[in-house]
Amino acid sequence: MPLLIFIILIVAFALWWSKGKSALSQNERQYLKRRGYETDAGLDLGPPVAEDARLQMALDSLSDLSPYSRQRAAQDLARLCEEGQADALMFYPLIDALNDSDASVRSAVVAALAKLGDVRAVDFLRQRLEMEESLQTISALRKALQGLEAKRSR
Repeated sequence: MPLLIFIILIVAFALWWSKGKSALSQNERQYLKRRGYETDAGLDLGPPVAEDARLQMALDSLSDLSPYSRQRAAQDLARLCEEGQADALMFYPLIDALNDSDASVRSAVVAALAKLGDVRAVDFLRQRLEMEESLQTISALRKALQGLEAKRSR
């Protein structure tokens, strides 16, 4: 009898734990969906988002609580630059994001600054290079500096 009660308790605990874990991931999915990062095949996106709204959403997301959201925002800004929609409004929020606590965010920010192509970023990138510890970010910084310094010398 005590063995049966013990087994029931373990099963109940396992169910409680798995539901709690799936609820957390469901909350995360809802959060990312609201921020525009969920990619479900059946998701109806509605009409296209205006470019100004897309830019403003990405800039707002650079200061998000989630490092993943901040990284995606920097990648979205880089994508906007690649699409020929670079905007001077991107410069200072990206410069501020160079000091992010997450190395993957800093790397994405460096890539976005490189694609923005604003040579004013060179001094900020050099300062970041002096204090950077992440090898991935150091590599991105060197590559960005190389491209921007070449552009500056023209």
